[in-house]
Amino acid sequence: MVNECCKDVICENCLALLYIDERRRFVFRVRRGGRQGSDKGVLDHDTIIGLPYGSKVRLNTGVEAYVLRPTLRDFMERYFERKSQVIYPKDHGMILFLSGIGPGSRVIEVGVGSGFTTAMLAWFVGEKGKVYAYEVRIDMLEVAKRNLERIGLLDRVELKLRDARIGFDEKNVDAVIVDMPDPWSILDAAYEALRPSGSFVAFMPSINQVQRLLLALHEHNGFEDITIVEVLSREYQPRPDALRPKTTMIGHTGYLLAARKVYA
Repeated sequence: MVNECCKDVICENCLALLYIDERRRFVFRVRRGGRQGSDKGVLDHDTIIGLPYGSKVRLNTGVEAYVLRPTLRDFMERYFERKSQVIYPKDHGMILFLSGIGPGSRVIEVGVGSGFTTAMLAWFVGEKGKVYAYEVRIDMLEVAKRNLERIGLLDRVELKLRDARIGFDEKNVDAVIVDMPDPWSILDAAYEALRPSGSFVAFMPSINQVQRLLLALHEHNGFEDITIVEVLSREYQPRPDALRPKTTMIGHTGYLLAARKVYA
């Protein structure tokens, strides 16, 4: 896990977040002799080694900033390589809620892409959990692997270059998380891989996909407790003198459908 050696104090080779303001957030690896640049000035790494996370610092221009311990949000927004469309954090939270994933869970993921959801799953299953990630494109797997390596989560993930429609190697997993154009095509494979009462969760950008998956689930007769949800998130600008919603917001990203394995 990233930064396990230095949870409270900034040390060499750890990851840190330089926070200048809401728009200027930079994740970087601390190196002796290193420098983190920005349009507001430069931070010398040597000046922060040994300081506690959360310390106020000054750039070479005199501008004040803070050095924080980066979170998963920071990695996704400011550190990861991105080569494909990704699932947004607002939907990640609902995926966790609907699937029941937690420390020690074994999870199958279908459709790895740049590895953002893979990282989220690996983060929450913990050291004793495992994510089995299936992807058909080698270039996407390589991007995901690099992202996972950068934050120390690769050991929690088994990346597989294979079409999930063929089936899964794993049995008795806690959840199957799907981000693919035709999630209905792997219902049989998911059913065989899931433990009793295990969760199937699919992310779909189109309501037509939701309708088709719903029909397929009813025909399959092996899933119940079906939930369909769309998550909308509205962020507010943190100004005490002008507290109001931000002028832009992330609107529609996709729909989530969750179901539980049962025995007919």
